[in-house]
Amino acid sequence: MKHGESAFRKFANAARQARKWTAPLPGGFFLTDPARIEDPLAIVRALPPSIGVIIRHFGLPDAVSKTAPIVEACKKDRRMVLVAADPELAAMTGADGIHLPFRLRDQATPYRRHFGTMTLSVHSAGEVARARPAAADALILSTLFGSQSPTAGTPMGLARLSSIARSSSRPVYAMGGITAANAGRVSAHCGFASVSGFQELA
Repeated sequence: MKHGESAFRKFANAARQARKWTAPLPGGFFLTDPARIEDPLAIVRALPPSIGVIIRHFGLPDAVSKTAPIVEACKKDRRMVLVAADPELAAMTGADGIHLPFRLRDQATPYRRHFGTMTLSVHSAGEVARARPAAADALILSTLFGSQSPTAGTPMGLARLSSIARSSSRPVYAMGGITAANAGRVSAHCGFASVSGFQELA
């Protein structure tokens, strides 16, 4: 079995298992990153079922031209697709919803009537608790394992993750250092999200 095929099978199995915690949302999410992922569309087309996509453009001027093809590919595959921190771009491209950083959590409620799905970034048990009033459908919690991200915090590990996920009133997706090799371990506790990990598929 080729490496890409093995990674696909492991991510697919982990996503199926994670839906015990996340359904009706996907079991996992691929997050784009212009600085780290050269061709996100290639990865999107290679994703197994039950992996959603969160598009992050970080204010780049070509956001529309980069986002629209990804949304189109996700729609074709009936894959959930969200746009990070840009409700106008999400509406313009027909995305399913938005993903907000924790600092913008108060905006979740006003946007609730416009979008079917909203997720929120959190980075600690304290932020999970403070996120309860926000109208988010799920939380993306980092950092789980050691990560290449320049903004990654101190890894919390699986034991701490499990405790936080159990305390949350809504689905949790762990992020940080997740690969095909460890996604199955994560999905025993919650959903999972990754940037670089899904490069194994393309």
